[in-house]
Amino acid sequence: MIVVSIAGGSQPEILEVVQNAQQHFAAEMKFVVFDTKENIADESLWEYHHCQSEEEVVEKAVTLVAQGQAQILFKGIIQTHTLLKEVLQKKHELKTRKVISYVALIDLPSAQQSFLLTDSAMNIAPNQETMIGIVENVEEVAQRIGISQPKIALLSSAENFNPKMPSSVLAAEVTQHFKNKQNGVVFGPISFDLALSKESVQHKHYQGPIMGDADALVVPTIDVGNSLYKSLTMYAGAKVGGTIVGTKIPIVLTSRSDSPEAKLFSLEFAVKQVQQQ
Repeated sequence: MIVVSIAGGSQPEILEVVQNAQQHFAAEMKFVVFDTKENIADESLWEYHHCQSEEEVVEKAVTLVAQGQAQILFKGIIQTHTLLKEVLQKKHELKTRKVISYVALIDLPSAQQSFLLTDSAMNIAPNQETMIGIVENVEEVAQRIGISQPKIALLSSAENFNPKMPSSVLAAEVTQHFKNKQNGVVFGPISFDLALSKESVQHKHYQGPIMGDADALVVPTIDVGNSLYKSLTMYAGAKVGGTIVGTKIPIVLTSRSDSPEAKLFSLEFAVKQVQQQ
């Protein structure tokens, strides 16, 4: 059974997600909700714990996963910084890697294509060390969802190395770090079109270790990642689900503005990561 600990979950939009999840997922699931609000569901839907403050909500929700009694942490209607501050408390021992990052699963039904995208929400302007950590995180996520030999593209505006372009320099440095990698490919600089479009590869007569078949895209800055993320959802009809990784358990980080469908997709992404462990 997969247990989901929800911090700030006694809300109509979270209730809808839980109801849909129980119908949608094949895995047997249990939901444990912590909130300061009145319980809006009966015990057949979730186990409810009333708290006096938001701080108590996150402390109890995080403790549940830290003690191994839940496999997924889900952010309901609470402040993100409050949840992450509790997650990073040393007493919980939840941080497993040097870098915590945000990995999104992008599904483009119109193109019959899906890929991972990082980092559009956590790391602002990663240096070489941080970028290496981001790559290691997304590689682990890829393997957890069944991609044993992931191809990880380090994005820049062009595929040719340019010493005057910071993203190009960073991509080349990180590529060099992973040059002897056996279980997959890490390569850059490479442009977005060449990373994902085989038609563009053919048109440009491009040759490289990633030729329109990237499993994951790594962006050079949060501005690039956030713009790409929002462009794909707003104008390309993408389904997007995201989790914070680099911790013992995936953390579903949604915003109040996300639709119930987007929240459900994020939860589904987290479930896939847990099922492969």
